[in-house]
Amino acid sequence: MATGRTVSANFVTEKDQRVISLCEEIAGILLSSINNKNAEKEFRNDYAKISRNTRDAGAGRGAGKLQRDALCTRGRGGKAPFSNRNLRWHPLVVAESPIKSAKEIDAIQIEGDDESQTLIFVVDGKNYPSEKVHELPQRYVALPKHWFPHIDRLKYWSDTLWTQNSCLIPSLEACNWENAIETYAVLGIAVASDIYKADFDSILSKITTLLGSQTIDSQVKLPSKDFPTNKKDIVSCPMCKVGISQNTANMADRTRETVWQPAWRSSKKEEGNDSSVQVMHVNPLTEQEIGHTPDNVRYGHRWCYLDYCKQKSICLNCEETI
Repeated sequence: MATGRTVSANFVTEKDQRVISLCEEIAGILLSSINNKNAEKEFRNDYAKISRNTRDAGAGRGAGKLQRDALCTRGRGGKAPFSNRNLRWHPLVVAESPIKSAKEIDAIQIEGDDESQTLIFVVDGKNYPSEKVHELPQRYVALPKHWFPHIDRLKYWSDTLWTQNSCLIPSLEACNWENAIETYAVLGIAVASDIYKADFDSILSKITTLLGSQTIDSQVKLPSKDFPTNKKDIVSCPMCKVGISQNTANMADRTRETVWQPAWRSSKKEEGNDSSVQVMHVNPLTEQEIGHTPDNVRYGHRWCYLDYCKQKSICLNCEETI
């Protein structure tokens, strides 16, 4: 299955760079608001570190949690052309049926032989190979009818070929660049103010002022009407309504038994704690509507996240049936 980095992971457009740079400015405001030097360093490494010139947050290692959760799609594998992380405003998406936020491509072609086969997306009469689709001028969608003529060929593709053509993202994970920036800001404010005890009103004021002065697109006015300003709404787990710095629903910490892990691998034990935070989409994502927005994305407790998924039989992050 596709296991490597997304195609053209190190190629970002000028617009992509400006979006990431604005998020870096937001991170700077958050960092400067944390008074404790050790806490500031921890926040930088865990949350606010920026991977400037990558589409995939530096393969999940170069960037902090804010960039990975707010700006990028989740890591993907399998026998499909999904990117293994990509920018959420990436211009080529795939969906089951037409979506109003994207124009249909003309067709899909396959060029080359053996281990050199490449997907070609025909858009408005122009050919875009998999490594060039990030240059598309607006959002386009590939539908089942475009893939159908190639099923008998694609089902025999090797892992290498799928990795070489991991170039698109699911439409349900897509959003506009401004949605991604505002989501980055909301998640950052939540962590900085509730976990690292930065002054909420101060950072909210500075960040909304920064958003209002953005020069990426003069037609886009920020902050949008969807940008929340209520502290409790921003810092509380959307499931149990308790601040993300506290344990889930104020329950006592459970003791987790120690299990062996290879000493040469980094430990992720803290990510499994009940109170560790995970990104949540409060209302499940759909292919037809953009749901990765500042009013719908929150950090919440892992325990609440897993309990919700179990009750609804749907993952609150990737929206897949479980």
